[in-house]
Amino acid sequence: MSKFSQQRKIVEISLAFNPGRNKHALMLSDELCERARQARDPYYDGRFFIGVLTTGIYCRPVCPARMPKADNVRFFPTGASAQVAGFRPCKRCRPDTDAPPPGNARFTHPVQRALRMIDAGFLNQQKTENLATAVGLGVRQLNRLFQQELGSTPLAVARAVRVQLARRLIDNPGLKMTDVAMHAGFGSVRRFNDEFRAVYQVPPGEIKRRGGSESSGISLSLPVRAPYHHAAILEFLRGRSLQGVEETEGRTYRRCVVVNEGTGTAWVEAELHDQCLVVSIPDQVTEPVHAIVRRLRRIFDLDADGPAIDQQLREDPWLAPHVDAAPGLRVPGAWDGFETAVRAILGQQVSVARARDIAQALVNRFGAGQFPSAAVLADADVVGLGMMPAARCNAVRNLARAVVDDLIGLDECVDADELQHSLTSIKGIGPWTAGYIAMRIARDPDTFLDSDWVIRKALEDAPSRTQADAWRPWRAYAVMVLWNKVGSERQEQQRSKLNRREDKT
Repeated sequence: MSKFSQQRKIVEISLAFNPGRNKHALMLSDELCERARQARDPYYDGRFFIGVLTTGIYCRPVCPARMPKADNVRFFPTGASAQVAGFRPCKRCRPDTDAPPPGNARFTHPVQRALRMIDAGFLNQQKTENLATAVGLGVRQLNRLFQQELGSTPLAVARAVRVQLARRLIDNPGLKMTDVAMHAGFGSVRRFNDEFRAVYQVPPGEIKRRGGSESSGISLSLPVRAPYHHAAILEFLRGRSLQGVEETEGRTYRRCVVVNEGTGTAWVEAELHDQCLVVSIPDQVTEPVHAIVRRLRRIFDLDADGPAIDQQLREDPWLAPHVDAAPGLRVPGAWDGFETAVRAILGQQVSVARARDIAQALVNRFGAGQFPSAAVLADADVVGLGMMPAARCNAVRNLARAVVDDLIGLDECVDADELQHSLTSIKGIGPWTAGYIAMRIARDPDTFLDSDWVIRKALEDAPSRTQADAWRPWRAYAVMVLWNKVGSERQEQQRSKLNRREDKT
């Protein structure tokens, strides 16, 4: 093994465990960054960025442009930190739009929560002081953590998020600049122009004029970090699709959204390719694009650091063959947190198909074609469906009332432990349901469903039932590996039975 390979191995391990500072943080020395740059190693794509002093641009490690001298480059942990230092994005490798996400779990817990809130648009309207309060820190402490882990401030990260999406949207010639500003989360066109010029050193209109002919709708591409198990996540979505609400056909996922103040509907479409997710949004959709993009990134788990997750899980010799059999498994997220939480309750102790049928009945009875809101289900006669026990129906209504009363938040900005505690305080919601909701809604990468029947069956031939501790901080992804393991074994058993029947005939 070469010296570079040895160093890379150390980084892969430290990505999951780094005691002494932050067990999730990625520690990259300048020497290792330089070796990765020279090798153009795709493993490090999105993990750091390269500022070139002679040109004033910053690039991805895989940039195909002529490689500058080592004395003329500087390394940055995020694109936002490179922008703060005065570097503008490279036009060849597109680090502002095409770079894969860095993986949220590489940062400390309060920084993770702050990043999710920034991504949700928190700092578009509020101040850093409010963000610090929301994550339980002082503003100076939050700024210090951001400088340590991202090399920039929360405000700089928020600006990078807005400008990045704006740059993607500008490639849609049919959009006016006012529309781009609104959809990207800017409060005004003036703010959009100022922040865009600060990053690209040109006004947005100059880039806009390079576009082609006008077209209807909005189209943009979201990068997908390999390895990514396309078939598994599409099958997961397909098996749970509700008629009239969502559908999955081939590699395309569609979601029906309400438009024109509730008088009509339109379909948002996302087509999953090997390296990107192509999103198509009709003109009628009034919800800001940054909110829709956030929903789709959650559903397809695009922010996960697949290479680091698989590498950590492979450290367990027993689990490694199952990881290798299905590399790149993801934890599917939620389009709507309340909808997913209700469907988790409906799925207690029944099959996926049965839970889908009950959810479909709920849509048909109370949703008028859409999944019913918390306000509707809080007073709905769910027991009248006659499809599940009264205790489960009451749990649905009690959850809806808690959401309406603002006692429970159901999105990825909430703390996973606090969410599980709040959920289990509702009669009829147990640890399995709360953990499943934390996995899919709070996006907790370390939730482990140890009470799940399938997980227990998968662990029957494991050397130790306590070995799941070695899978931290990616135990939620280990759950997906184990579910896939049992599912594959069932399919193999069914094929064997079918073959035996054919042999007899």
